Amino acid sequence: MRLPGERPDMPDAMHSNQLREQWMRERARRELVIDSLRCHLAEQPNARAVRLCARRWIADINYLADGVVAVLSTENEE
Repeated sequence: MRLPGERPDMPDAMHSNQLREQWMRERARRELVIDSLRCHLAEQPNARAVRLCARRWIADINYLADGVVAVLSTENEE
């Protein structure tokens, strides 16, 4: 089984195991976050509140992403 971005001609098994472990950690973190969001949305009293809550999460995530992009941009300029 190959991981996304893993080339079939990679001879180093240790490198492959490290990539697999990294991929598994990233997937576990993503699942944890998604499950937390799903639970929070499920706690809302009605469909309108679910949509409103989802929009707030989206706005918060986009705000965080903009901050990370700004930091990366300043690091790349230096």
